[in-house]
Amino acid sequence: MKLTFVVHQFLPHYFTGTEQYVYAIARAMQRLGHDVEVFSLEPNFAEIDPLFSVQHSVVEGIPVVRVQYWYCLDRDHERLEYTNPYLGVRFAQHVRERGTELVHVFHLRYVGAEVIAESKRLGIPTVVHLMDFWFLCPLVVLRRADGRLCSGPPDGGIGCVDCVRPELAAQLRERDVQPEVERAVVHFPASASSKTSPPSRVHTLVHRPSYLRTRLLEADRVFAPSRFLKSMFVQNGYPAERIEVMGYGIDDQRLAGYARPPRSPGAPLRCAFFGTLADHKGADLAIDAVLSSDAHLQLAIHGRTSDYPSYSKPLVERAAKDPRIRFVGPFAREQLGAVLSSTDVLLVPSRWYENTPFVVLEAFAASVPVIATDLGGLSELVRDEGNGELFAVDDVADLRRRLERLAREPERLLRYQNALPPVKRMDQNGTELDAVYRELVAASAKNHNRSLS
Repeated sequence: MKLTFVVHQFLPHYFTGTEQYVYAIARAMQRLGHDVEVFSLEPNFAEIDPLFSVQHSVVEGIPVVRVQYWYCLDRDHERLEYTNPYLGVRFAQHVRERGTELVHVFHLRYVGAEVIAESKRLGIPTVVHLMDFWFLCPLVVLRRADGRLCSGPPDGGIGCVDCVRPELAAQLRERDVQPEVERAVVHFPASASSKTSPPSRVHTLVHRPSYLRTRLLEADRVFAPSRFLKSMFVQNGYPAERIEVMGYGIDDQRLAGYARPPRSPGAPLRCAFFGTLADHKGADLAIDAVLSSDAHLQLAIHGRTSDYPSYSKPLVERAAKDPRIRFVGPFAREQLGAVLSSTDVLLVPSRWYENTPFVVLEAFAASVPVIATDLGGLSELVRDEGNGELFAVDDVADLRRRLERLAREPERLLRYQNALPPVKRMDQNGTELDAVYRELVAASAKNHNRSLS
């Protein structure tokens, strides 16, 4: 079967959980005999000739088609973030020429939801994985500009202006025209416009929720990896019966050959943070918890300090005074087992609604308990004082107290380890999706034959 996976960015330059999951599923499908390619954006919008380009490569055995375009394809950059008719046409041309039999969408930021519409227009079965909140939130993370959590597009999308373009929101308030703009925007046509006036830009964000809802519901199957993620979409008006929960699988081969020895009596509690060094991930909370404690702790920070330097630089400077804290940088995928084998507890102090972080599943598979924020999908995975611990968001004192207790009670850590749940393997996840693909392709062929008769 010829499969095309669609994602907003891909390895080797982008390697968050989404990209690594796409790669792992692609490899699983290859092992099952499918012909798989990844269709991805190269998110570099610099105006370097040509205006639009396509590159072909192979990344660790996976054929990859990368497209790159200038921002000036649309003067309204907020609109380009979710709808890109030109790229949709080019995608349709590509899958038609390739003979793609099924399209699996993982992320469409700056790719555009026309990918779904064009696939359906061509009669190609389409599956969508909800990897995060992008269909609901233009900033993906469902956090407002002031850091408060958000439950979905406020005021039908008008409230998104404060987060996406705060300078525009301030301009509207200063000129005392926001009420007039909000009334006018309701009457704007939904069709694209080249205008970049304040009302037009507001309309772009008002149009976004309904447009993406229409596109998503065109997919044949929609999967969410957690009950929480599904509930957020249902809360925002999506029909519950259209979203199925299918948990992620992990590549346990990355953990093969590594065993984590038990913590020696008197040894420090080895804590680790994995991930993006950005405010919503909360690495500062882990650092402050250690800095404010005299307990026998160590903290290793695994992540790139170059991605968000305005956030990470002060953290590096603050942590430099304490030798217990080390910034060790990111690690290659093949090093995961070695890193987890030297970790006693993983810290996930996120300030946003984490979905199902792969790092938590991988930690479980390596018998590493987790201390996480009591938010979103994390509380589905971690049972407080059952197989790990949950602390209140932004509460450094609560996190410190829990770390100190684990440091002085090794039997508690052992109890958590023994209670960790089994984790789905990638080959099991691949088999689940293979059955979905075959069902959809068979149904499509049957419908096609019926239309010809």
